[in-house]
Amino acid sequence: MDENKILAVIGRIHRSGNRFIERELKKHNIHGIAPSHGDILYQLFIREDITMNQLSSSIDKDKSTITALVDKLVRLEYVNREQDQTDGRIFRLSLTAKGRELQPVFEEVSAALLAAVYEGFDPEEKQQLLGLLERIKL
Repeated sequence: MDENKILAVIGRIHRSGNRFIERELKKHNIHGIAPSHGDILYQLFIREDITMNQLSSSIDKDKSTITALVDKLVRLEYVNREQDQTDGRIFRLSLTAKGRELQPVFEEVSAALLAAVYEGFDPEEKQQLLGLLERIKL
């Protein structure tokens, strides 16, 4: 085994996962949303509203990346962005009704992805794999 390939393997898994998500969203007739929007939507599924700073912190992406992703979700009418009433520098994000309708689809896609990822793994192997990957520090 060539242990120097670890990042290449992780990258391949990431790309394969993204393609899987794109196919599943297409099956549900959801267009315009990329896998990179998933982290944002997930945070909004579990919280009523969130500031751009909180979102950036939660998903470990810089504000410029978050802004571009949120802009698209606003254009697609999945997310509302409103200026904070007490501090005009802060913007709050929340889901629209159309955005809330995505939650069951995203949960289904997530479950299908995890089933595909862990196919053939027993529970101990899953825990071991996760533990090993979490030890990687860059």
